[in-house]
Amino acid sequence: MALVSACVLALQVIFTRIFSIMIWHHFTYLVVGVALLGGGAAGVFLAVRRWRREVIRQRLGPLALAFSLSLLGTLAIISFVHFDPLSSADIARTLIGLAVYFTSLFVTFLLGGLVIAGAFSVGSQYAHRLYFADLLGAGVSTLVVIWVVHAMSAPSAIILVAVLAALAALLFGMSPRWRWATAAVLAGQAGLLVVSLVQPIVLAVPDSKPLNWALQMSGADRPEYTRWNPVARVDVTPVVEIDEPMIVGGISHKYLAEAAAGEPFRLNFVTLDGTSMTGLYEFDGDLERFAFLRHAIISAPYIVSTPRPTTLMIGVGGGIDILLARLYDAERIVAIDLNSDMVDLVNNRYAAFTGYLGTGNTTVLTAEGRSYLTSSTEQFDVIQGIGLDNIAALNTGAYVLSESYLYTTEAFELALDRLTPNGIFSWTRAASDPPIETLRLAGLAAAALRNRGVENPSDHIIVVENDTDTAINLLVSPSPFSAEQVAAIDTWVSANAFEVLHEPYRTLDTPYAYYLTAEEARAFEAAYPFNIYPVSDDHPFYYNYFKWDRLLEGGARSGNLSSRMPVGNIILLTMLIFTLIAAVLFVVVPLARYQRTGLKTPHAGKMLTYFSALGAAYMFVQIVLIQRFTLFIGYPTLAITTTIFSMLCFSACGSLAAQYLLKSHFRLQPAILTVSAFIVLYVLLLPPIFRALLGLDDTLRVVVSVLLIAPLAFVMGMPFPTGIRQVGRNAPDLVPWAWGMNGIFSVLGSTLVIIVSMFSSFTVSLFVAAVVYGIAAAVAPSLHQTRMEVTYDASLAMAD
Repeated sequence: MALVSACVLALQVIFTRIFSIMIWHHFTYLVVGVALLGGGAAGVFLAVRRWRREVIRQRLGPLALAFSLSLLGTLAIISFVHFDPLSSADIARTLIGLAVYFTSLFVTFLLGGLVIAGAFSVGSQYAHRLYFADLLGAGVSTLVVIWVVHAMSAPSAIILVAVLAALAALLFGMSPRWRWATAAVLAGQAGLLVVSLVQPIVLAVPDSKPLNWALQMSGADRPEYTRWNPVARVDVTPVVEIDEPMIVGGISHKYLAEAAAGEPFRLNFVTLDGTSMTGLYEFDGDLERFAFLRHAIISAPYIVSTPRPTTLMIGVGGGIDILLARLYDAERIVAIDLNSDMVDLVNNRYAAFTGYLGTGNTTVLTAEGRSYLTSSTEQFDVIQGIGLDNIAALNTGAYVLSESYLYTTEAFELALDRLTPNGIFSWTRAASDPPIETLRLAGLAAAALRNRGVENPSDHIIVVENDTDTAINLLVSPSPFSAEQVAAIDTWVSANAFEVLHEPYRTLDTPYAYYLTAEEARAFEAAYPFNIYPVSDDHPFYYNYFKWDRLLEGGARSGNLSSRMPVGNIILLTMLIFTLIAAVLFVVVPLARYQRTGLKTPHAGKMLTYFSALGAAYMFVQIVLIQRFTLFIGYPTLAITTTIFSMLCFSACGSLAAQYLLKSHFRLQPAILTVSAFIVLYVLLLPPIFRALLGLDDTLRVVVSVLLIAPLAFVMGMPFPTGIRQVGRNAPDLVPWAWGMNGIFSVLGSTLVIIVSMFSSFTVSLFVAAVVYGIAAAVAPSLHQTRMEVTYDASLAMAD
């Protein structure tokens, strides 16, 4: 039981990574929804089939084997069915592809759910123990699966999970014929796993991702080096020779036209999940070979910085940023990157090729930007972030569900705190017309300055654009820019045919100038056709540009996936609609058709409300806590692992304890109200606790996180198994409905919490969860009242 549960959870993580590379990351939310829906539908299937307990017991092994085989089928399907949400001719192709993925995933998770639901049906009298094993297996899986993916690859990890599922089939017990068949399948899968490790399975990447272009440039059909990790898949192409250097934001064409031709540059292209492309340039120690960097938009902060600056770079890239800082004679360079494999490329694997950039006055290390700024007390003359992500993806809002704590007002305030008095904070991002993302970036800077007491933020901000209108560099300083600094920027901009979009001491006819000098910034934001208001840690949806009342404008009306179509928002709504339709088809309709007797139970509506509320509220709390502890722990993958592990394991302990602590039905309602009270306390107490303990080292922050999550997760694990036990005793015909409705609302909760948070904040989502738990507490007495009424009716019948 625990092994199958671990497999189901592991698959959610693995398919999340696969979808991030094969499509775009917002499809990863589909995986969790389908998994929960499959579990709910499994309970309904068993209710409809009405198998006897002995039959279910005999079929647990074969069902686990079918689950194992379905994994290989799903892997084959996603390997051969390709679609690109950003470049397809129309939406229909994307939706068809999505439906194929949805169906294959649903079948897989349905089979896994049948094993788990079947085990509960066979041993319902041990519901608390089974729920303990279910949650504990899933919790332990969260600790293991991300490292398994890192050690091999996501496709190989799927095969490994298939092997474990087949092993679980043997452990359930089978007839000799099934046992030999399962052993043969297990041996075959083990062999396939070995083959996949020797010859990795190649997954298709959408044409809209830069990896395909990079491979074409190198003349190769696959990267020379690939490494899966919890952050992103790193791909390195074979060496390419180019006559004109390629960097983020490009080089001034005016300079290139006047510069003498030199020897070609040699580099390896590098992508993360097929996008965020950078390059590992060959470097032999001759900085003059890279003098072109003085004519790149990314040089802007050094034009106005102090001589020999100390520099912090958020994002290592391929090391070109380090060469830029050295070109300007930086005294000390610290380059950090969240992705340990990117750091490994520069420090080890390609160190000789790139000239051992992580030596001398340069330190290259693995760290998350926000976390490093929080834990370090060092001050820098330049803090620079360079990232364009994927321009097509940015324009369509493909990152809309990507909560980033680097792009919030609190993060910008923190960066300003880590600057010297005349230091420069610089972000280079993609440009667009009309400006969207970079205009929001400028607004974030202005809001951060206002929060620091600056009356005229526009005097502290300079915005420059390259000569191809594709990249913008935002410069922010704690002190007002001097006339000399502005003159230096103007001279440099003129020499390279760049453009100033905003600077102090003059008013320009640009949206940036209007926004930054507006007397009422909120009025400007409200009137602007896109979301550009500053986002906060409580509402970190930086990439959510499109206003919901304007989703169907422009390219969306034509049915084409244009560069102005809000793909991310539409996918979110599509997921919600898909989930509702699938829930009705696979849960509500079968239950209504075959299990009507359950609905005749007294207080059936209240009892179904109870289980529905538990499903939605649990997902609300879990997803918001992941966000909260991501900010505290600092490393997203570690935060997700810690939060889910703690939630599941301590909920498992709560389930086990509930069979002793909640023997009396009078104790259930207070237990649920305790959950609501704990949620409110967490809303009030977590922020000050985090602020007080942010200075702890990484290990201690993880330990503190586990201790903070434990009490809430413990009591959250009590209501569901206790409710199932009472319904099983008092109204067994309603149990399938309870399983089904809990599954449906778990799926809806996982989607609705994102929508609620996007419209309001994570704090509001937690309050919603507290209210929903309160609703569950209000209807909890109905679980016992049913038994009283059934007993009373039976006594009357006997009297008659």
